[in-house]
Amino acid sequence: MATLEKSKEINLLMTAIERKEKTEQILRSLGITLIDQLPPLEEESAVRLRTPQEIAKRLLILTYLNCIVEADHLKQDVILFLKKEGLWESTTAQEKTWFEKKELTETEVTQILWRGEAIWFMLWALDKTDKLELPVSEINIDKVIPLLPPFMQDTTGFITSATIRSTTEILDQADLTFRLLWALREADLDGSYELPLNAGIVHERYNAINWIMFVNEKWDE
Repeated sequence: MATLEKSKEINLLMTAIERKEKTEQILRSLGITLIDQLPPLEEESAVRLRTPQEIAKRLLILTYLNCIVEADHLKQDVILFLKKEGLWESTTAQEKTWFEKKELTETEVTQILWRGEAIWFMLWALDKTDKLELPVSEINIDKVIPLLPPFMQDTTGFITSATIRSTTEILDQADLTFRLLWALREADLDGSYELPLNAGIVHERYNAINWIMFVNEKWDE
């Protein structure tokens, strides 16, 4: 019986082509130009996701990276905190450089602040927020803070209790974001029209999804 039930479950999965068609229907409803030659993404049965604990650690690191941009006098305290919480070992080489750098450039600050959109996407992936809006308006930090552990306090419970949304939901967003990204590129190349989307948000979500789905093995790829 268990085998039969599993078989039924697999048969109910949306195929990659069906997901592509569903996304394209959404894009049509928004008046967004389609790029027909874009392929479907992988089949759901082939998708591998990061653990919710990995995602929770990554978004916390990004959060504290944003923190030192706003309050650089806390850099050393933040580094010590990340080490105490066992998060420093999950920090990339680039992020360590930013944490330890005496003064960040304007370009680096911009790069780091944009990671707020990746944080928001990861909170959605961990089912910490109900809805992911279309990538139009940048996230307000006031919506993020209540969903995180208190500042510089124990993160263990937040990490160990983290759960992830279904593969179906993650893959739906991956497919949508992939096609939105290419629609933006097409509009940019054409030059005769603009889309009512924020390219920065789409880019950050795309990077976050690719990391969650192991398209990018490392965060900084």
